[in-house]
Amino acid sequence: MLLTLCMYLFVFAEISAAQDREQKTRRLEAYYSYEYLTPHDDHGSWHLLNLAYYDQLKRDFNYFVNLGAFSRDEGDAVLGNAGAYKDWSPSLYTFTSLSAGSNSEYLPKFRIDHDFNIKFGPSKSIVWTLGASYIDYHDVHEDVILSTGIVLYAQDWIVNYRLFRNSSSPGDVVSYSHLISTGYGREGWQWTYLNLSFGKQAYYATQLTNPEEVSQSSLYVCLKHRRWLGKDYGVFIDTSFFKLKDGYEKYSFSPGVFKEF
Repeated sequence: MLLTLCMYLFVFAEISAAQDREQKTRRLEAYYSYEYLTPHDDHGSWHLLNLAYYDQLKRDFNYFVNLGAFSRDEGDAVLGNAGAYKDWSPSLYTFTSLSAGSNSEYLPKFRIDHDFNIKFGPSKSIVWTLGASYIDYHDVHEDVILSTGIVLYAQDWIVNYRLFRNSSSPGDVVSYSHLISTGYGREGWQWTYLNLSFGKQAYYATQLTNPEEVSQSSLYVCLKHRRWLGKDYGVFIDTSFFKLKDGYEKYSFSPGVFKEF
């Protein structure tokens, strides 16, 4: 369940960058992520190596492919992800993403995300987003996520609010979460994002002797910074904090590099 938020934040940042990209058309990037969990004896540390490729085939069409290798106490796993951003008119663009993970407790077997984005205002600087996601896990669980939100583009600023409604099966357990994101920068210079998410993580725990509904409050704070060191290359770093009530706390650090061509 926790992967839902992390994947969405990753996709959101890349959509924003794709909209403003007018210099280089392709980007290759790699990063390493280290996550420290407490209580550490129970959860250990998590590691991730990630490689991603972005391409702008046409001015109105961008796509990416992404491969991540995970290492945790529960076992090693691999996640593949591909997505596309498409302008249909001056007032409408869409984003579609497909993901598949190897057999593990923490990755989805299959996931699909799709967003409709409608632009408003004289300069089309306000975007209303309607989204839907479906996640099939390697056990019996499935999630259906509906979301809506508003994005405001104001010169070098991007401000976003989004509400998520998650329905988890079995049990048809419903929970809600919120995302608030503020970004500053532009392509070729720097991007800095501050993301805040909070809400509930709820599902039906079928692995218990007596299955029951589990509902836990969660808080996620993430600071992301990307800096161009030259015309076509640079570095980025993400740091975040996650807290799951009656569960664990997680501190993460993710340095990376990118090259455009």
